[in-house]
Amino acid sequence: MKLFKYFLLIVLILTIGAAIYIAVQPNQYDVKRKQIIKAPVELVFNNINDFKNWEDWGPWMDDDPTIEVSYADQTSGVGASYTWTSKDGPGRMKTIALERNKSITQELQFGDFEPTETHWTFEEVPEGTEITWNMKADQVPFIFKMFGAISGGMDNMLGEMMEKGFAKMDGVMKEEVKTYNKTIANSFKLGTIEELDLPTQKFIGYLQKTTTKTAMEDMTKLFMEYMPKAGMHAAQYLEQGDYIPGAYYTKWDDEKDEAEFYIGLLLKKDLAPAEGMTSIIIPASKTLKISKYGPYGIGDMEAHTKLNEYLSINEYSNNQKSYELYVNDPTLVKPNEIQTDIYYPVKK
Repeated sequence: MKLFKYFLLIVLILTIGAAIYIAVQPNQYDVKRKQIIKAPVELVFNNINDFKNWEDWGPWMDDDPTIEVSYADQTSGVGASYTWTSKDGPGRMKTIALERNKSITQELQFGDFEPTETHWTFEEVPEGTEITWNMKADQVPFIFKMFGAISGGMDNMLGEMMEKGFAKMDGVMKEEVKTYNKTIANSFKLGTIEELDLPTQKFIGYLQKTTTKTAMEDMTKLFMEYMPKAGMHAAQYLEQGDYIPGAYYTKWDDEKDEAEFYIGLLLKKDLAPAEGMTSIIIPASKTLKISKYGPYGIGDMEAHTKLNEYLSINEYSNNQKSYELYVNDPTLVKPNEIQTDIYYPVKK
């Protein structure tokens, strides 16, 4: 009997000790993990923004097969939500704020406990998209402290879950990228050709020299380097509507394998060029214009082919000079809404 009493005493001491240890654990946690996903930012953002996609990569679905999910009428965007029940009780999540392709903030609640915050940020990087998944709370219930203590701390418990989620998400997004690439491969639209009488215009830009064979490959790198420079220069002195980003092509010689063009801005208000930039006057002339809608680099050949056919049919000549303007911000519209206006100065 004494032995049993000692046993109960030891159990009581251990229980009290464990309770004290759990109770003194921090009342807050702020856990985050980062992952680079090889996919366009809009694709990654759209996946996470819609709760219906979470079943494909959420690690909790594997850990607890008793989870049953119910979706609200709205599953993406601000106000979207879903709920679930499981052996561990009910829960809900709701999107309370977002900035397209930049961030998503959500409210997570288990049962009647105080809600916690989940925050996602998205950043374009050369490899694709860097995602930051952040979960934090200011008042952690005792039961959650206990689970955290058993798992080696909240950072270890939640961090391991995030890492599993990212690993599954990486596989899901690889498949989505394949579908996405097939979809956008031919997803462009050409407008009708217009004949315009344009006044003298001014263009400032950075001169680029490359070859016609490598031009398309080189252009991507050159535009990423020089277009932000041009935009930063203009932003110091002009309002956004006072200029349009673009490129002015002055030479394209397939026989000599030479290409020259300027990356910069068509000005609506005068602006002196920055160091390294050149000022170019585009003479007043009759000009052909066609608008292309779709991702940069897709449909360009078809647009130029259509312009050249128009030149031939209407007996116009072009001095091999042309320019294109990037009318809207590609981060604010869908890929098939990105507008590029292409201009050919012509004469009879």
